[in-house]
Amino acid sequence: MKKTMTLLTAIIISISIFSGTANAAEEYSFELEYTGEIIANEEKDAAVSLIGVNGTQYTNVRIKVEVTGPATPKLIATDSLSNQIDIAETGYWGPDGGFPIQGSFTNRTPIKATFPMAGDYSIKLSLINLNNSNNAIITRDFQIHVSEPETNTPTENTIIGNTTENVITEIPKTGLSFGEMGIYAIFAVLIIVIAYMLYMKKIKN
Repeated sequence: MKKTMTLLTAIIISISIFSGTANAAEEYSFELEYTGEIIANEEKDAAVSLIGVNGTQYTNVRIKVEVTGPATPKLIATDSLSNQIDIAETGYWGPDGGFPIQGSFTNRTPIKATFPMAGDYSIKLSLINLNNSNNAIITRDFQIHVSEPETNTPTENTIIGNTTENVITEIPKTGLSFGEMGIYAIFAVLIIVIAYMLYMKKIKN
């Protein structure tokens, strides 16, 4: 009878622990919001929300932030005192002593995210209970893909820069103009006349 009671107690404790875990997952959750593609070295507006649905009361909780990937991104959040905090660098969000949660709510925190390298990242958010050895109440992993920036390679037909220096403003001359030919003709006639006069003068003498 004693063994039966011990086994029954163990089953009840196991069910209670499982139910508590399942309820915590149903009571609290994380959401990550952003639109469009994430490009390396381009700042992206995003938001992280902690959502409660008839949640159990916790007096001191914090959000733990763990990021893995090809590089460490900047995840800049602004607190109630207008201080900008890189939660990827600090590894958490919330005051040192934690903050209370209970009931139904949505706490939305805007974030400006910049990923220095393209690749696949994992962002793990955990709601931890400071009053219970920092044990996680809930945890969620978000998988993020960061793309390379687009590069525009000029084609052979692409016009680059100012091409006005190549504009032809006057057709090059390839011979004598009519004016130049007339001048040369006059000089030729004068030479012939002078030669003829000298020749006639010589004959008379």
